[in-house]
Amino acid sequence: MTFHKTALEFNQLVSQQKFIEALKFYDNNIVSTDNLNSPVIGIASLETKTKDFIENATIETIEIVSLLSENNLSATNWYYAYEHKSLGKFSGHRFSVQRWKNNKIIQENHFYNE
Repeated sequence: MTFHKTALEFNQLVSQQKFIEALKFYDNNIVSTDNLNSPVIGIASLETKTKDFIENATIETIEIVSLLSENNLSATNWYYAYEHKSLGKFSGHRFSVQRWKNNKIIQENHFYNE
């Protein structure tokens, strides 16, 4: 499987709201950051954060607007619309950049207007 197909498969799982299944694409030592917030470090912490999102968000839509991939980097322009119990309503674009190694995401950053 080419790197682009691997990144696309990951993104398709996210867009289908199969968040737990998508965790298989993460390295055990993942470092994930939203905007300038403190990073989530390690797969166990990321799984906890993911489950919290699932339990507290009502998702209207998650769409892949575009995907770029090259040399173990992928960048996705997403359109998200959801309501979170404690964070409120979000509707807009989110840009996610992932660094990959051995077909696993080792670092990711999400950028969006809050």
